[in-house]
Amino acid sequence: MYLRKCFIQNVGPIPEFDVELDLDTFGNPKPIILVGKNGTGKTIFLAYVLDALAELAKKKFSDIAIGQQIGHSPFFKVTSGGDIRSLSGSTLCLLEFSDADNKFCYIEKVGQIDPQIYTIKLRGRFEPVQSWPENEPVYKVATGDEKQIETFFHTGAVCFFPSSRHERPHWLNFSAVEDRPLFSNNQRMSGVLGKPLIVERAAEDNQQWLMDVLLDSLVDGDFVVGVPNLEEASPIYFQPQPQYLPDKYLLKVGRQNVEKLLRAVLEDENAQMILNYRNAVHGRVALRFGNGVIVPSLMHLSAGQALLFNLFATIIRYADMANINNSINLNEIKGIILIDEIDAHLHTDLQYKVLPKLVKLFPKVQFIITSHAPLFLLGMEHEFGAEGIQILEMPTGKQISTERFEEFLKSFEFYRQTQIFENTVEEQVLATSKPLVLTEGQTDVAYIKKALELLGHTDILEQLEIDEVGKTGKKGAEGSGCTSLDTARKFLENNHNRFPRRVLLLYDCDTNKQADNVGYLSIRCIPQNNTNTKAKKGIENLLPVELFKDDFYNVNTKDTGDGGESITKTLKKKIFCEWVCQRTEKKDFLQFEKLLVPIIREFLSVECADETT
Repeated sequence: MYLRKCFIQNVGPIPEFDVELDLDTFGNPKPIILVGKNGTGKTIFLAYVLDALAELAKKKFSDIAIGQQIGHSPFFKVTSGGDIRSLSGSTLCLLEFSDADNKFCYIEKVGQIDPQIYTIKLRGRFEPVQSWPENEPVYKVATGDEKQIETFFHTGAVCFFPSSRHERPHWLNFSAVEDRPLFSNNQRMSGVLGKPLIVERAAEDNQQWLMDVLLDSLVDGDFVVGVPNLEEASPIYFQPQPQYLPDKYLLKVGRQNVEKLLRAVLEDENAQMILNYRNAVHGRVALRFGNGVIVPSLMHLSAGQALLFNLFATIIRYADMANINNSINLNEIKGIILIDEIDAHLHTDLQYKVLPKLVKLFPKVQFIITSHAPLFLLGMEHEFGAEGIQILEMPTGKQISTERFEEFLKSFEFYRQTQIFENTVEEQVLATSKPLVLTEGQTDVAYIKKALELLGHTDILEQLEIDEVGKTGKKGAEGSGCTSLDTARKFLENNHNRFPRRVLLLYDCDTNKQADNVGYLSIRCIPQNNTNTKAKKGIENLLPVELFKDDFYNVNTKDTGDGGESITKTLKKKIFCEWVCQRTEKKDFLQFEKLLVPIIREFLSVECADETT
């Protein structure tokens, strides 16, 4: 059963919302993402869907709402004239859920509405609830085959994760604060669903369930995994069947699936659940990272990690309660999951990379999600494809693409590259205690080391480390050049207390940087070698002009369109550097002695002076 058709009119900020929700070519529901500014009706729409699901569930289960009785039950969504859009006088909401053979409908009407005026607009949809009483001030009804309703809620995962969801941190003194869940019911009996439709927090319930998953993976004996019907109390029964040992492996798959969630959320490919000893203060289930660090319980995860893991673990747990095979075959879990502000508390990597992958683990679950995070939308499109998701802009429900959010992806990539660059600089500075010289590029390092070697300055080579800013990968230099030295300078100045190691940022002559000293950081520019009139910039300026032969240049000719040609020559820097260094001619590096070595000597002398004071 999936939500397929929605018609909402004159509710709060929503003038009219008339949308059909899509299935993909395999008949699976496309994830629905509601976007829009605050106050455009995203949460109102989720409230209607939740209320409809609750009204359907009440037909077969007695624990859906507190105070539920035969013939009377509190509504999940309060219905009143306060919902009516200004000056409209009435509101109407119609929802239709369907499976292959059945339709399940919901109506909420407030105010006087003549059903006849909607005959054309509804185009034959919502037939079971189209004939509503015109003069009843408030009218709410849900219809559908009760046996199918029972099966759907009993075997599937159906719940709403509100924006108020949270997990209690391990450090909180529960006796000092009032901290009660919105709704909870763990009874297991006929007519009792035992799966609250509203889930604000789930770590405690999931902790107990995870212990069951762990123990299942360690079970002894020969057995058969039963697939129970609704009347059966237990989905597993033991039976002497030595030839059916593969079932023991399947239970291990259930554990592996849960650990797959854990690894995605923790961004650690080697994270796993471990069974704690019986007297463990924080419970029997602990978590171990790939580096061996042990987290005592789910409550010890960060707020974002705990919310994300428990959200998706709850989906498995709900489906697993009726059929243990659902924890083994995640792609067979069915249901409807509502999530308000899915990006709350989540880092950009979790929004863009992890969340979409977790959603994709459950192809038969209909996710209806609200989000303010463009990166989450872009990640969903990257994971599912442009046609694999449905983005609805509130309050009209207009379907949009992710194109308007692509600028955020560019910003994200810039942020990621900056983060990688800063991490690289940090690693370089913290690697050893020797003074560090950072240059603009890879060839700078090669020239300087060869010059010091040929000029007899091996003592300098022993006293310091010379490296390029950034790193050189398969695609060439990444994070190199003058601007990268500028970025490194800003990063090191802002974090100077963390980096007591002396660092020299060595700029090429064409940058014209002023000499400066900031704490342990020195900034110097190599002076210009005026004898080289061919290579006037870069460290190559220090080399003799006669070395720059035509063979070391790429020549590109471009038609200018007016009968002329534009010719550009670019130095093959890496090939040229390898050739010069392999010559091992001391005379090639004489300008290094004159213009560069004094800078490095001065840098080392300051280091020595600092050590002796």
